[in-house]
Amino acid sequence: MRRAASVVSEIFAPWVINIGFFLVLGAVTKNWVPATASAIGTGVVPMVLILVLMRSKDVGGHHVTSKRQRGPVLVGIVVCVLALIGVLCVLATDPLVWTGVLMALAFVVLFTVMTAVGKIKASIHVGLWLCVTVFLAGEVSPLWLFAVVAVPVIGWSRVALNHHTVGEVSVGALLGLMVSCVTLMAF
Repeated sequence: MRRAASVVSEIFAPWVINIGFFLVLGAVTKNWVPATASAIGTGVVPMVLILVLMRSKDVGGHHVTSKRQRGPVLVGIVVCVLALIGVLCVLATDPLVWTGVLMALAFVVLFTVMTAVGKIKASIHVGLWLCVTVFLAGEVSPLWLFAVVAVPVIGWSRVALNHHTVGEVSVGALLGLMVSCVTLMAF
C-alpha cells in the first residue's frame, strides 16, 4: 500500500498539478506563451528551488514534510510567483491565465501564512488539487468536477505516507476550496 500511496503522491504533487493546470489554460485560451511561462514559474522553478534546498540539506525531501522547513520553501515560491507576474506584465496574457496566476499567488500566500502564523501544516497536495479542479469546473467546463473524486485518494496517500494527519488533509481541502471559490467570485 505504501508504494501505491507514493505513486499517487507523486502524480498529484503540487508542481505537477501547476504544470498541468496552466497547460490546460493554455489549451483553452490558445495563449501558449504566458500559460507555459506560468507552468514553468509555478511548477518547474519551485521544484528546482526545492531540489537546490535538498542538495544544501536545508530541506529533507521534495515533499517538504517538516513543518519547520516549509516556511522558507513557501516564501521562495511566493517570490517565484511574483517574478512570474513581472514576466506576464510584458506578455499579452489572457485574462484567464492572469486569474489562474493570481489564484496561485493567493493559494501560496494563504498556505505560507497558515504555516508561519497558524503553525498548521495543511496538505498542499489536496488543497491545490481541489483549488484547481473547482476553478476549472467554474471557468472551463463543469466536467472538471469529476476530478474532485481524486481528493480522498490524494488525502489517503498523504496520510498513508505519514506526511499529514487527517486533520491536516481536511484543512488543506478547506483552504483550497476557499481560494478557488473566492477567485471565482472575484473574477
